[in-house]
Amino acid sequence: MEATLVEMVHTLAAILILWLISRSLWHLVWRPYAVAGWFERQGIRGPPYRFVLGSLWEMKQMLVAERTKAPLDIGSHDYTSRVNPFFHKWAADYGKTFLYWLGPTPTIYSTDLELVKQVLEDKTELFQKDYLNPILERIFGKGLVTTNGDDWKRHRRVVYPIFNHESLKSVSAMTREGTQKMIAQWCNQIEKGDGHQAEIDMRCYAEELTLGVIEQVIFGQNSKESREVFVAGKEGQKLAVYAFADPQIPGFRSATSNITQLIKERLASGVGGDDLLGLMLQAYKLKEVESLSYDEMIGECKTIFAAGQDSGATLLTWAMFLLSIYPEWQEKLRKEVLRECRDDDGDAPNSNSIQVLGKLKLLSMFLLETLRLYSPVPFLLRKTASDTTLANIKFRKGTMITIPIMMLHRSKEIWGLDADEFNPMRFEKGVLGATNNTYAMLAFSCGPRACPGRNYSMIEVQTVMTLILRRFSFSLSSQYVHMPRNLITLAPRYGLPLIVRNLLDGQKSDI
Repeated sequence: MEATLVEMVHTLAAILILWLISRSLWHLVWRPYAVAGWFERQGIRGPPYRFVLGSLWEMKQMLVAERTKAPLDIGSHDYTSRVNPFFHKWAADYGKTFLYWLGPTPTIYSTDLELVKQVLEDKTELFQKDYLNPILERIFGKGLVTTNGDDWKRHRRVVYPIFNHESLKSVSAMTREGTQKMIAQWCNQIEKGDGHQAEIDMRCYAEELTLGVIEQVIFGQNSKESREVFVAGKEGQKLAVYAFADPQIPGFRSATSNITQLIKERLASGVGGDDLLGLMLQAYKLKEVESLSYDEMIGECKTIFAAGQDSGATLLTWAMFLLSIYPEWQEKLRKEVLRECRDDDGDAPNSNSIQVLGKLKLLSMFLLETLRLYSPVPFLLRKTASDTTLANIKFRKGTMITIPIMMLHRSKEIWGLDADEFNPMRFEKGVLGATNNTYAMLAFSCGPRACPGRNYSMIEVQTVMTLILRRFSFSLSSQYVHMPRNLITLAPRYGLPLIVRNLLDGQKSDI
């Protein structure tokens, strides 16, 4: 009897092992080749699938090779072959729509604007945001960036009020206050030097400034706890991009516990507030149907914190870079700011009004061109939730879709022969005037899931620029190395050292 039981156990174990092997072979071998054949019959090819890793090993090798190359010329804005060398190569080999593999997951890359429109607008309900590395969800938490379906709609209804018109007025005021502190620091550095100029790392200042603003938007205060959220997020970005791994990072645990502590303190005090945390807690205490759970509030704080801070800092960094290498545009914008940013009496400078910022047409055109050439997010990823057809291509459920923003923004077919060149005047009549297609400009995405913080980032950076331009001129330091890199968002690899000069030379200024 005992021998029979042992034999049964061995038999069941053998069956289980065979089942697991067959499932693995189906998932890792048969299915990928069948899917490749399915797309090839539709005229879509790509790099060959490799067992388990798909295209990942080839992608990583190309990235490593690019890091050893010499820096780009300062005036070159065609960095696509450095940041995403695999997309650059495969697009040249296989055309504007091709198949590649993220492990065993089939992924379609496309710059077909009709397909892009259907994914982001027409059939958006059929697609999920799907992030390959679990570490990204730990950076952003369960918030607007990572949720899907009904959960995303619920988060959206709770969070969107912080991006309404009245809230944006306070963002401009908070940004003005933070910029004044930054300007005071620059003046202090200049005084300690030769009294006329100083070298600063604009990337560091941009991060510090936007961090201070987003802290107040979310928590209503600047605190040590929220700074730890920022530090943890930055470390996570590096690891996500370069390790393709999900290591245990102590900073993430402390960041979550810090937000938890802030929530507990706010609940205990009974103080609401009109910041993001206050809005979420108000719904939570009233047990509203649309309220977020405790864990969801933590995730949303991390989401808005990471996304809001990084997008503003990235846009400001690259805007300052471009003005440093195109001094004629720096002077054009300075004249516009001095002309338009005045109170009714014509004397005291004023940039604390959204209405005033709306008059700065050249600055708006310049920032659109900055976003086109140096979009904060290089690409978007979506996952099909069911079988579907897009732009006459049939997709199976579970297929990933890559929308390469940086490649779309440089398409000569869309933008003309000068697509790789800096030319803000292309936006003289807006995005539609430049391309006749709103889906050609995707710095903040498009459609229902477009970034809700677009106006927030634009107002934040416009406010900073109006204050800096009338007080300082700036140029690149000889220490700058032009090597953009992708850390979830696009950043200069070695920072942005600038030489800033005080235009007032010790004069008293009402900024």
